Amino acid sequence: MPLYTGTGDKGTTSIIGKCNINKNDARIEAIGCFDELNATIGVVMAFSGLGSTIETLRVVQDDMHTICAELAAAVENLPSITENHVKRIENFIAEAEKYVEPQKSFFLPGGNKEAALLQLARTVARRAERNLVGLSEEAEVNPLLLKYANRLSSLFHVMARVENKLNNVAEEKPKYEFWKRGQDKTATNYHCCEQIK
Repeated sequence: MPLYTGTGDKGTTSIIGKCNINKNDARIEAIGCFDELNATIGVVMAFSGLGSTIETLRVVQDDMHTICAELAAAVENLPSITENHVKRIENFIAEAEKYVEPQKSFFLPGGNKEAALLQLARTVARRAERNLVGLSEEAEVNPLLLKYANRLSSLFHVMARVENKLNNVAEEKPKYEFWKRGQDKTATNYHCCEQIK
């Protein structure tokens, strides 16, 4: 039998307990973003040579499946994000922060390939979170899932910093070229601290 079923040829799909949902529905978009994030994490792992990074990301990948299961169900008693998931990711962040200096300014995303890919994962995580917030305006969303999603980008950001630190790659600050000091005091807060919220 072929891999495809053809049931989605008219632009609809199904979740557990509900059929004929448009593929651009907010719930399907949210699921797709976390699926994309899961694949991005897989790319990071494929390029990482650090065992602790791979081990942490493997746990997060498993959490991505829990998130997708929770979002893709219109019934109860399926996997869902709990306080334990949130505490675990907060512990991952706390452990990683031990290896780097406190951040006092923005850094250009990049460095070695692992750090660059982790920063890419951070931006995908941000988009997944934004889509999840959008879904929460239309339907009930687990508050712990929202909390967990907000922690993801912080985890990837600090892991990227650790990768650069361990590989002796200096963090490069943005130059804000052509900005005349004193005329625009908002420049240092550009991006609304998007990297470190």
